[in-house]
Amino acid sequence: MTARARPSLSRELIAEAAYRLTRDEPTTPLTLTRLGAELGADPTALYRHYRSREELLLDVFDRTYADVLARFRPSADWRESLHAVAVAMRDGLLERPALVAEVGYRFTGGLREREAIEVTRRLFEQAGLDPVEATNQVRVYGEMMLAHVAMSAATITASAEVQAHELELGRNAYGTEASDMAAYEREVFDLLFGTYVDGLEVRARAAKRNRRRAS
Repeated sequence: MTARARPSLSRELIAEAAYRLTRDEPTTPLTLTRLGAELGADPTALYRHYRSREELLLDVFDRTYADVLARFRPSADWRESLHAVAVAMRDGLLERPALVAEVGYRFTGGLREREAIEVTRRLFEQAGLDPVEATNQVRVYGEMMLAHVAMSAATITASAEVQAHELELGRNAYGTEASDMAAYEREVFDLLFGTYVDGLEVRARAAKRNRRRAS
């Protein structure tokens, strides 16, 4: 019987396999050895398509933005739309906490990231901000969300002992009442996002007043 030929490697095939592994093994950092085994290829062969493991991880991270946008359901109200983007981003990235821990603070420079940024920028303009302020708020929003996701990823993937200790300390020292770390982080997200939008509304109203005065 003739052995079945292995598929030829390509950037797309490698990235798809890596994207799948970061979802199926979310708390385990992706290694080229593991990826090579998944593809049935020598790990060194991956370097013909990616200059480094870092480049591959950034490509994979860029693909998470496509997943975020696929989850996003826009609304006529910019507040609801911005909240929907935030929830889609949080839920999508927390499916891959190990990936977020490694490269979540990085720009990917990819098309999917650019599309996500543009969608968010348009929402800030819809809120009434001018183009310069809208662009600045994209940066603020992105860092706020990524910082929250990174901390959430760290806490919900910590050992059971660490999580229990954090919950007990929170109850005894700081008056928190969350039943588990996932619930705790979701409560923080809701408060964080609500506070941010309240401030954003104030800035948007001020921007509209300034434009009326200028005209």
